[in-house]
Amino acid sequence: MNKLGRFCIATLCVAAPFTASGGEIGEIQWHGFLTGAYMATSGAGEDVHYSGDISDKGTTKDTRLGLTVTTQVDEKWRFAAQMKAKGVEDYSMEMDWAYATYDYSDGFAVNVGEIKYPVGLYNEYAEVGYTYPWIRAPEAFYNQNAIGPNMTPISYSGVGLVFTSIGDETEFDFNLFGGLLDVPDGHLNQLIGAKLGFNWADMLRLQLSATTGIMEIETGPRAPMNNKQHTTYAAGIGLDMESLVFSAEIGRSTMGVDRMKTTTGYAMMGYRFGDFMPHVTYGHWDVNGGWGQEEITLGLRTELTSNTALKVDVKQVTPGDNPNDDGGYGLFNTKPDEDNVLIYGVALELVF
Repeated sequence: MNKLGRFCIATLCVAAPFTASGGEIGEIQWHGFLTGAYMATSGAGEDVHYSGDISDKGTTKDTRLGLTVTTQVDEKWRFAAQMKAKGVEDYSMEMDWAYATYDYSDGFAVNVGEIKYPVGLYNEYAEVGYTYPWIRAPEAFYNQNAIGPNMTPISYSGVGLVFTSIGDETEFDFNLFGGLLDVPDGHLNQLIGAKLGFNWADMLRLQLSATTGIMEIETGPRAPMNNKQHTTYAAGIGLDMESLVFSAEIGRSTMGVDRMKTTTGYAMMGYRFGDFMPHVTYGHWDVNGGWGQEEITLGLRTELTSNTALKVDVKQVTPGDNPNDDGGYGLFNTKPDEDNVLIYGVALELVF
């Protein structure tokens, strides 16, 4: 089986039940994923921590285990949920999402519940590390910290209308969604979003999205955004041509306060040599207030079996000169000793 096929199978089995049958009526199916990871910084300094509690001392807190359950309730209704335990949260089990899908017709479905956030090429399976090249998806776009780019939450509570059109080699999908979104220190109320996707022969993927909502943050450093409108725009492209792999995404977010306007994006290129895929990624996010960071990642992914992969990443992070509202620099909790900090890691990825 080629590598693209492995990626697609892992995605369908573990993280995208709304696009695949849940099995026979009443049958409960379990799938899962495991990431065992070690990561450390070099040059950050004593008591300086990067997002996810990474420091010069090293950590295994990126280790995580997830379980997905799906079932075909009847001829029209399906249900799916994902539970996850992460080292950074002391392995406390939490629910990422849990929702029901009503298949009105072959080209139209309705999702109801706590639903996977559909923005981003990788976001709907961002926790399933086996499905992408890196140990962490590019943090210039996918980090969920309050001080980060704020483009890709895990899930939203509400309703999603999914329209699909499938041809011999093409697939279009349009997702119109709305509800409530939890954000650090508050909520995004009156969420309305739309995502348009295109897939050609599993070789080319395109995505455009836009969201808007009203911030509800009454305390903390982001309180000035309370009752302000939060709007995001994003675009992405992914290419998988057996050997050559490329993806890039850009985004823009506003939160009603000029200094919080954020521009973000990344580009990745990889090349497969048998079971090996070296790759390089450049990412950058910038906030009007003067913080953000630049990152360059060199990585190697190795297929061990059809369901396991070994990854090694080395990332150079250059945070902005100005501290954010929490006193940190980029995704560091305080100013690091060196202008350029290395973050290196190794991870074993497994789906089952």
